This record gives sequence, C-alpha cells and structure tokens, in this order.
Amino acid sequence: MQQKDQFRDQIMSKEIGSLIVPKQEVTTVNSKWNLEQALKKLMESGWSSVPVLNDQNEVEGIISKSSILEHARLERVPYYLDFQRKFVHESMEKKIPTLSEDTILRYGIELLVDWPYLPVVNQQKKFSGILTRRSVLDYLLKVFYEEH
Repeated sequence: MQQKDQFRDQIMSKEIGSLIVPKQEVTTVNSKWNLEQALKKLMESGWSSVPVLNDQNEVEGIISKSSILEHARLERVPYYLDFQRKFVHESMEKKIPTLSEDTILRYGIELLVDWPYLPVVNQQKKFSGILTRRSVLDYLLKVFYEEH
C-alpha cells in the first residue's frame, strides 16, 4: 500500500509544464475583436471555446460559441450582422482559473473537472498555452501502462 501511495504522490506532484499544449498550437481571439470575428475563428478552428487574450498576450477569459449566442439572445441581437457591433469582452467568461507552468498535476486535475482546458501563463503572466483534459489523460495512460 505504501508503494502505491508513493507512486500516486509521485505522479500527482508532477509539474504540468511538459503537458501544456503550447500557444503556437492554440487558437485564440483578441478581447477587442467583435463577435462576428470571434465566431468565425471558432467555426474555422472547430473548437467550441478558445482563450481570449489582450494586446499584451495576457489571458482575459474564454469565449465560446454558446456564450456568443447566449449574449445575442439576452441582448436581443436580431441578425448575425449585428455581431459586428458587439465585442468579445462583452460576452466572454471572465472568471476563469489560470495555471502556471510549475503548477502540480493534482491541482490541475481538480480544476479540469469543471473546465475542458485551462489557460497557462508564465512568470510574466503572459499566455504560454493550455492544459487540456486530453493531455492529462494521455500522460496518465502512458504512466500507468509503462509502470504496470
């Protein structure tokens, strides 16, 4: 049992740095973009949501197709073209956790229960990528199958 606990603690105390999907591979939108631009980017990317960055490459939130449509419904935006007058910062989710590259896996997993991915920032608070459920599960599968 003690060996099992040590193995678990070793895995769960790993820093997430090597599990991060780097920013170059992540679709993002700018908080100053209008909703039409953001929705187009989301449709082209195939993602249902993406991180929102400001001009300083800092994470401001997450925007999703559903949040854009919900904003339009609440604001009674009648036509798609009216999305040109509304902006990402008006309809994005602002209360999102961010992680740092040295965050331990246990904490990341606890947060990923409620989020499909989490933005990761470096020491200067600049966006460096995302931690996804997939990257964590891929890592855990690799560890468990190599170990046993």
